[in-house]
Amino acid sequence: MTAPPRDPASLDTLREAARLFVDSTSLRQAARDIGMSPTGLRGFLDGADPYVKTARKLTEWYVREAGRQQQSELTVETAAAALDLLTKHLPVARRDAAAAELVEVLHRHCIGSRTPPPEWLTELRRSFAADSP
Repeated sequence: MTAPPRDPASLDTLREAARLFVDSTSLRQAARDIGMSPTGLRGFLDGADPYVKTARKLTEWYVREAGRQQQSELTVETAAAALDLLTKHLPVARRDAAAAELVEVLHRHCIGSRTPPPEWLTELRRSFAADSP
């Protein structure tokens, strides 16, 4: 199996999630919920690369929406996007280490409480371990 993504949600993932959201609501409603203009959202859905600030808004929306869904478990990609948002304020050189530490803390709490770690946590842990020297 390939290592799970630790980068923010890919543009393809964000685009597909936004497309599904537009289909279930409307372009204007989706744009309002995401925090961008309907024209900007239409361009993104049509394949345009978003500005950095817009990509951050899309990622924040994606994580918020994932939290609202009735899924019993997050995907690895959604968890990785959430980690990216949580560590975004740190210097770039420290982000991976901080995210790895957060993953380890969560894992220790699962073990300490005798709660099986969710699959996304196991995959992220494995990914960080593969990247360490």
